[in-house]
Amino acid sequence: MFDLLIKGGTLPDGTQRDIAITGTRIAAIEPKIEAQAHEVIDATGDLVAPPFVDPHFHLDATLSYGLPRVNASGTLLEGISLWGELRDQTSVDEMVDRALTYCDWAASLGLLTIRSHVDTTPDHLNTVTAMLEVREKVKDYIDLQLVAFPQDGLYRSPTGRENLLRALDMGVEVVGGIPHFERTMADGAASVRDLCEIATDRGLMVDLHCDESDDPHSRHIETLAYEAQRLGLQGRVAGSHLT
Repeated sequence: MFDLLIKGGTLPDGTQRDIAITGTRIAAIEPKIEAQAHEVIDATGDLVAPPFVDPHFHLDATLSYGLPRVNASGTLLEGISLWGELRDQTSVDEMVDRALTYCDWAASLGLLTIRSHVDTTPDHLNTVTAMLEVREKVKDYIDLQLVAFPQDGLYRSPTGRENLLRALDMGVEVVGGIPHFERTMADGAASVRDLCEIATDRGLMVDLHCDESDDPHSRHIETLAYEAQRLGLQGRVAGSHLT
């Protein structure tokens, strides 16, 4: 007898199959399974698939539309500026509540793995405290991976590097960065090297916002690719926002 039998679900390849589960493992996938099970689910007409994955999110800022006010220009830069105000006004509990609401929505739609960047700019690191609490609360149903993200720049912010290291010490598991926010291209390239070396020393992964700019000279992705090869980080590095 199986623990769970899912009948008639449509797999991602379009085929219709029955799926039998024993414990936490799939025991059989066949066109028709005629067997007893403790629980039977009729999935006819439904998609049966592995969980969806969101590889890039900002959970500390989720569901904050209109706070501290509406983004009048609708631009990314104003949005970042507004977040710069909100992160010092909002409480840990408020960030936790908003993030948990979003996680429930995500899980209801089959999204069970999320990588979320967490702003490490403010010295209070309430953002990190809040997201670590969220990660613990949702661990039974969502794989939440956190990225230490110096939103205002690793070097541009006076305590940017120090706070990123503090966040990693607190339990954040991915090294993040934003090289095109540094004051010069040289600082941006240096930050990429620094962050990749931090990840190498700690055995962590890297996920950098790279070149989210209209400037054609912003080519930090090249430095990121080089550092990944130099330090043997292949398979542990992601670059995002490659506009």
